[in-house]
Amino acid sequence: MAQLHILLGLLALLLSVVVSVNGSLCRIPIQRSPNFKRTRAAAKAEMFYIAKKYNLNVATNSTGVEQLSNYDNFQYYGSINIGTPGQNFQVQFDTGSSNLWIPSSQCTSSSCMVHTRYSSYQSSTYKSNGSIFNITYGTGSVSGFMSQDVVSVAGLVIRNQTFGEVTSESGSNFLNASFDGILGLAFPMLAVNLVTPFFQNLISQKVVQQPVFSFYLRNNGTTVTYGGELILGGSDPKLYRGKLTYVPVSYPAYWQFYTDSIQMGNTLISTGDAAIADTGTSLLVAPQAEYTQIAKIFNADSDGVFACGKISKWPTMYIKINGVSFQITPEYYIIQEGYYCALAIQPASQDFWILGDVFLGRYYTEFDVGNQRLGFAPVNAANTLGQSGVLGLLMVLAVYKMFFH
Repeated sequence: MAQLHILLGLLALLLSVVVSVNGSLCRIPIQRSPNFKRTRAAAKAEMFYIAKKYNLNVATNSTGVEQLSNYDNFQYYGSINIGTPGQNFQVQFDTGSSNLWIPSSQCTSSSCMVHTRYSSYQSSTYKSNGSIFNITYGTGSVSGFMSQDVVSVAGLVIRNQTFGEVTSESGSNFLNASFDGILGLAFPMLAVNLVTPFFQNLISQKVVQQPVFSFYLRNNGTTVTYGGELILGGSDPKLYRGKLTYVPVSYPAYWQFYTDSIQMGNTLISTGDAAIADTGTSLLVAPQAEYTQIAKIFNADSDGVFACGKISKWPTMYIKINGVSFQITPEYYIIQEGYYCALAIQPASQDFWILGDVFLGRYYTEFDVGNQRLGFAPVNAANTLGQSGVLGLLMVLAVYKMFFH
């Protein structure tokens, strides 16, 4: 564990070197947990987190559910600085929430003690706010008070950003998480205490030229290699193939839109369902009725488990958006554990889908705040971080080998 924390600190330092601003695009390398492993138990456990996040009801069963002790299976995180001089934090970039929070130096919870904590006394630009906040995530929660300070991301500086200083973390959710806090990128309507979110401050303070950010997520089973990029101020056509397919946001709280249809092979599952693009979620989450249809195709039991054999024999999933069909092949939506498999599609009692990295890892996604729309295109898997990013990645891999080989 000590080696892991040293490694993560070095990763943060090295990756901060390779952050680059290219024209109006600000690039933030995204790390992926070195412990990433998609399993059936982890998928079930993640649903507790998702249920609290979206206020959903999820079914339990007689076999119980393994409690998720960390965020290894659904985290993409990167580096930010808060205060003057800057204090560095690793945060999960989450399009399914709207607040920024990090552990406070006043927090003595075990989860706080193993992460970087913010010290207001060490920042000359700190401003007191003091309002209380509480956010529940799955089997745990965070609570504390609001503060204001300078927040910088990849050289972009925001003044007077209100964020949460966590003084208490209950439950085991964050104890072994590789990141320190969460930076929400959804709309202001979702923000606890009506705080102006990070990206809206970037826009109002004219820090970005375009009110757009985009994600390029690498969902290819890698572990220590870089997880992709968050781009602030636009999108990069080099990272995707063809043209972006745009769809309007139907409800500007989450990044929610309407699909044309969803099919599993030749079986029509739904038409006109709403869906939410959520970088803070690993899975696909379906309404219960639609999930039941899907489970029948696989003859899955009440836990979603089925005898799978060869993965390639199962159908491709098609999500049609604004006339364009986006494919998810079975190796991405099926979790194989020996002869048996489970779906990386989970049910919940809601009338919308949640599209996590099972989908977003295949499709470059532009989040257009100004026009309240989303754009999707197949990722260009052959692309990398560029020359500086490759150099930084080689440095990271060298450090990893030094500690673990």
